[in-house]
Order: sequence, then C-alpha cells, then structure tokens
Amino acid sequence: MVHIDSSGRVETRERTSMSEGRTGSSLSATQLFPSEHPDRFDEWLHAPAALESTHPEFDIRRAASSEFVRIYDLVDETFGIKRPRTQYDWMYLRNPYGRARCWVTFHRGSGRLIGSWASWPWPMAWGTRWIEGCQDGDWVVAKGWQRFGIGDLCADTLKSHAWQSSTVRLAWPNEKTRALAAKLGHGSEIIGPLPKAVLILNAKAYFSQLQWPRIVGMLGAKGVETALSTWSRVMLRNGGDMKIEQVQRFESNVDKVTERCMSWPGLWSPHAADFLNWRYFDHPKSQHLAFAVLHDDEIAGYYVLKIEGPASWLMEFVAPDAPRRFATALATHLISTGRAAGCSHVQFSAPPGWRNWNTLRAAGFLPVPSQTYLWPWPISSGPEVGKLTNWQCVPGDMDFL
Repeated sequence: MVHIDSSGRVETRERTSMSEGRTGSSLSATQLFPSEHPDRFDEWLHAPAALESTHPEFDIRRAASSEFVRIYDLVDETFGIKRPRTQYDWMYLRNPYGRARCWVTFHRGSGRLIGSWASWPWPMAWGTRWIEGCQDGDWVVAKGWQRFGIGDLCADTLKSHAWQSSTVRLAWPNEKTRALAAKLGHGSEIIGPLPKAVLILNAKAYFSQLQWPRIVGMLGAKGVETALSTWSRVMLRNGGDMKIEQVQRFESNVDKVTERCMSWPGLWSPHAADFLNWRYFDHPKSQHLAFAVLHDDEIAGYYVLKIEGPASWLMEFVAPDAPRRFATALATHLISTGRAAGCSHVQFSAPPGWRNWNTLRAAGFLPVPSQTYLWPWPISSGPEVGKLTNWQCVPGDMDFL
C-alpha cells in the first residue's frame, strides 16, 4: 500500500493480495505516463469489503457495469436532469483508466434502487510515484429516501473496502454539500477555496452578466478594456514570435512535456495523451480547443480552452517555467482564441502554488471570489493530503466542468 508520512515521503508497503492494491499491477509505481492503462474494475469489484450487504433493510454493494443504465436513470430522476446517454457512457465506460466504480443501495423489501455513489479512476501521483486515485461524483439518494441515513451507511460500507486506505479520492463539494459535511463533523476535511481568476475579453458583455447598472457597466467596461489591453501588450510583448498550431488529437510525444512542466513534489494528476483526448476531444457535449507552441518542430507547451457560450474555462495550461517565452506565447494566443470564439471572459482556478499563476496574471487574469473547494479523502492516507499547499490541480481535474 501507499503511506504518506508527515514529511511528504511516500513509502510502498506490500499488500497480502494483488487485488488489494497497486502491488502486482502491470503499471509501475514510477511510470506516470504508461502506453496502456489497465482497467482494474474487476480487481476492485472482487476485493474484500467487510460491511458490504450486511444491513438488514438495505443491500449496499458494488455495482456491475451491466447495472450502469439503472444508475443513469436514478441520477436523472433525483437531480431532475436528462443527461445524454452518450455523456453517461463517456464518464462511466470510456475512461482510459477504467470503468466507473459505483456503490449502490437497494431497499430489500421492494428491490428498488434508491442510492448510488460513483467514482471514476483518476491519474494521481505524489511526486514521481504513482498512487491510486479516483474522482467522486453522482452521489444520489432517491426522493423519499433522503432522511434514512443512507449516505452515512454507504460511506461506512465504502470505507470498509480493502483499497480505501491506499486510494486518494477527490471531490469538489458545492455549498450544500459543504454545509452537510460541516453538520456531520467533516467540515475540517474540506480545503479551500482554491484561488480563481478571470480574464476579461469583452468587458461590456462581462459586466452585463454581473447585472451592473447600465451606466456603471459601460464606463467600467471602457476603462477595463483599455487597461487590460495595454497591460497584456506590455507584459506579453516577447511572446509573438513563437509557432503555434492547433491540436486535433494529442500524441504520446506530449507526455514528456506534461511530465516536465507539471510534475510536482506533492499531489498532482499526470494527464497522459490518451487521458487528454478522452477528457476533451471525446467529450460528447462540450467543445474544447487545444493549441501547442512549437520549438524546432517539437511541442514545448500547450493549452486547452473549453468554449461555453460567452464564458470559457482554461482547462489546461502547460508550459515550462523557463524560458518564459513559451508560456508568454501561449497566453498571448489564448487571448486571441477567446476573442475569436466570442467569449466575454476566461475563467481559471488552481491552488496557490500552481507554477504558471504569474504568467496568467501578466496576461490580465484578475482575482475574483471563488467557490471551488477540494475534499480529498481519506485523510488517513496522510495528513499532507489535507493541505492545499501540497496540491497541484487545474480545471481539467475539477469534476466534469
């Protein structure tokens, strides 16, 4: 198993069974960008879980992938949404790191599915060492069953799984979830908010979305656009001579760039080429644009922009610390891309230690209030997991924005 001590060192301890952890897997602990990712769903499905299906009234157990369609229906019904089936399949079945791992709750008397808690395998590392990671989401309890403590029962059952202590789970709780966590005594486990910044591309449209008074918005827009335009021209003046090309699909040669520019002594997510393609280009609903800066016909950095009406999210921004001209070139191009796409603003969020904050500030990104919080657990994986300063993550890691 993986143990993180108080100094941040990672120790590997052998488990008694291959099915209980990463030991024995075909993925090496130091191979952060493998050519293939084993789907460990069957190992997870059959690993020991002491509290599974022990409750007299509720059958709480792991779901086989053949049951995913029932989970889709439950999520739609509970959340009052109609998520496209192609999007569900993309999330639950197409992830290059493996199928979703879902805990389901059935009412024994009626046989009705009344709860589900999904997680998606997620690339995760501490420094140069691979650790088991997943992203939590779609935690639902059916209407009429939300006062029976099913969430707590499911959490207890999940925690009894043999992999629990060696898996770092990510969750991005909204305001309602944070309030519930505080009520249940888990508020201290939530860290944040993560800093957020906005690049204003069309100040008039941006201020109108904030519902500022019309005259204030018009005057503010003119001043902001002039100031930001001047600022970005001065700060990014050395970035115009780079060669930048649009990326249609990421190839494996981008992995070395990602490792060199994004590796982090603490916790981070190594986004391999196949993960980037799945996360962005294979997304059945959202539009993403990607561009790479080239040096001697080799990729030196890249960014991914999610276009969402007048707003957009900078999902990835990967560039070396030095020389800074590659990051500068990408930031300059980002501004042009956002404007050409008709975006009023570009949003970005990351922990305070994220290495390219200075470049984005130079490009004109302004700090704004943030409601992005990270809930990493179990804290028993090591106290350093609960410190925001030990994390590097980007919007591409933040749920499914």
